[in-house]
Order: sequence, then C-alpha cells, then structure tokens
Amino acid sequence: MDAALPLLEAFRKDLYHCSDCNYCVDAVWQERGMDHICATITHHAPVLSYSGRGYMAAARALLEGQALNPETLAERAFSCTGCGNCEASCPIGLRPTQVGQALRETLAEQGVLPPGVEALRLRMREAGNAYGAESASRTRWAEGLAFASAATATVNYAPGCAAAHARPAEARAAVALMTLGGERVHFAAATDACCGAPLAEAGLRADAAYAEQALAARNTTTRLVTSGLECLPAWQRGGVVAGSFAQWLIDALADGRLRLTPKASRPPTVQVFDSCASRRPGGAPDPLRDALAALGQAVANPPLEARYAVCCGAAGSLSELHPLSAARMAAARVPADDHLPVVGSDPRCLGHLAAGGQAERYYGLAEFVLAAFDVQGAA
Repeated sequence: MDAALPLLEAFRKDLYHCSDCNYCVDAVWQERGMDHICATITHHAPVLSYSGRGYMAAARALLEGQALNPETLAERAFSCTGCGNCEASCPIGLRPTQVGQALRETLAEQGVLPPGVEALRLRMREAGNAYGAESASRTRWAEGLAFASAATATVNYAPGCAAAHARPAEARAAVALMTLGGERVHFAAATDACCGAPLAEAGLRADAAYAEQALAARNTTTRLVTSGLECLPAWQRGGVVAGSFAQWLIDALADGRLRLTPKASRPPTVQVFDSCASRRPGGAPDPLRDALAALGQAVANPPLEARYAVCCGAAGSLSELHPLSAARMAAARVPADDHLPVVGSDPRCLGHLAAGGQAERYYGLAEFVLAAFDVQGAA
C-alpha cells in the first residue's frame, strides 16, 4: 500500500488511545443490554481482526509502516456491517466504526477489493441498485397509484431501494397513509434512483459521491419523506428538508391529521425491530418506538436493548462476502420460536429478515398501521 494514508491519519489519536478493553469485541453487560457487541465476531468468525479493535490495530500497523497482506486485510475490513455497535459501546469514546470505514475507503482507493464488493459495484453501475434488479422494476411498486403533480404536491415521496425492490407493500402503504393524512403526494418516477448509500457503506467513496451528486442534480423538491433510513442522510446533504415516514406518522398523529381506531384483529403486543441506522456514522434516527407509543401499541422488547442490538447483517458488505453469516445474524435477531409480529421502520432490514423465513411475521410501520387500525383522515 502507498505510504500516504490520510484517511487513517485522521484517526491517529484514536488509534493510540485504545486500551484494548475488548468492549467492542465481545462485551457482555446485562444491565446495559450488551450481549456480544460485534455481529461479525459472533456469527461469522471469532477472530479479533474482524472487530472494531482489530480494525484499530490494523490501521495503526499501516501507519507504522508494517506490511500486512492486503487481500487478507480487505477480507476482514469489508466483512464489517458498519452497524456502529463497537463505537456505541466504547467506554472512552473512540471511533472504531469510522476507522473501519476509513480502512475500507483506503483499500478501495488502492484498488484492493474482495470479489463480492466488485460485484456490488458492477450491479450498482449496471442496474442502479444493490439487489441487481432490472432498473425498470424500480417503479413497479407505484403502479395503479394516483399521485399529485410536482406543482401541486405538498410532499414528495422517495421509497429508497429496499422499499422499492424488497418491500413494495411498505411503499404503497406509506403513500396511502400520507394521502389519508391530507398530503398531496408526488412521486418523481422518472428521476427516482439510488442515493449511493450501499456504495458508501462498502467503502466505495468515489462511486457513492457520484450517485449522491447525481441525485442532488436531479432533485427539484424542498420537502420529502422517505422509507429508506440509509437514504435519509444523502437527501439531507443535498439540501432537502427530508424526514422518515415514522417521523411523518408521529407528526400526523400529534396534529390530528390521522385518526386511528384499533381493529379487533390488532395484536396486543408486538416485537420492535431496532435498526442500526442511528448508530452508523452520520446515520439517521429511527423514531419507530415513538411512533408505536403514539399508536398506543404495546411492545415486548424494552428500549434498553435498542442501543446495543446486534446487527441483522443487512447492511454493509458482509452479506456480499459471507451470505451464510449474514443469514445467521438475521436468525439471531428474531428467534423462530417467538411468534410475536415484528414491526420495523427500516425496509432494508425487514427484507433481509423476511428472506430467512416466516415472512408473514414482519411488518413495515406503514403496513402495520393499515393492518391493525381503521384509518381516517381529519374531518
């Protein structure tokens, strides 16, 4: 690798203040809801170099001029999901998640990429999404829906790749609820495209920047709601007043735009799926629990667990390199013998979880509202 490593140099203070306490590796602290912090260590390989501490050590070694096998280092660094759990658990405020991201970006700049990450880059360039779905299928979720024109709209809706391709029912439900709430919803089908978040998480910074800049250049809106939590930061960086659907729902319930009556079939208790989105560097908040509280919905799993919940394997590039490990992460997050309905506000996670089986248990937030409540707009 080249001697100049500016992305790693920016974290020098962190690298030489690590106390090797292993909180970011395998911490178990019941009172704080911590149980084996690193999903990659727990469900892929119990090897230190896959952890936040391992990435800190590798970055330090590179800055000191030590020779590390670039292919082995890349396999380790790109196996991180980037969930931010190691950073959230660090007792002295170090940034191992961001160090791991800098490692991936440095390796990408040096042209050292695992085959799975190269395949992701190719899919994004050819199909415009991480799923490899044909680009024409991106707007299929919206077929038959009536949208307002850009000139008359009160809000623009961007589903995000996961909702558009993996959870189309959630995208349709979000539009239905916003319409009932008095919004004139516009969907810019001709220009809707990926924001580049999958590329950014994989360390492909130049590719991600191109996608994000192209998105900003096509944008003509000032107010937007999205279902993609990973998309939200990109929209906001482009100057858009953007928020998540969960936050829109909270606001609509608070000011009386929606009136909900529980159906007899509404489950008395649900399990919340806490997304990693808020823990990622520059990530988006996930107000799902606040939305369910506003609905008066009982929740089985306590919020103490949310901050340190182990990643489901949907994000980052681990699933590109080790799909079986990513599937084990998903199974561990929602045990098969727990038959409570699972509600989430991150379509990417929900699509990954449902692919492992028991798809009928999983609801996006908008899907759940339509399934569990009779909905009326304000008089």
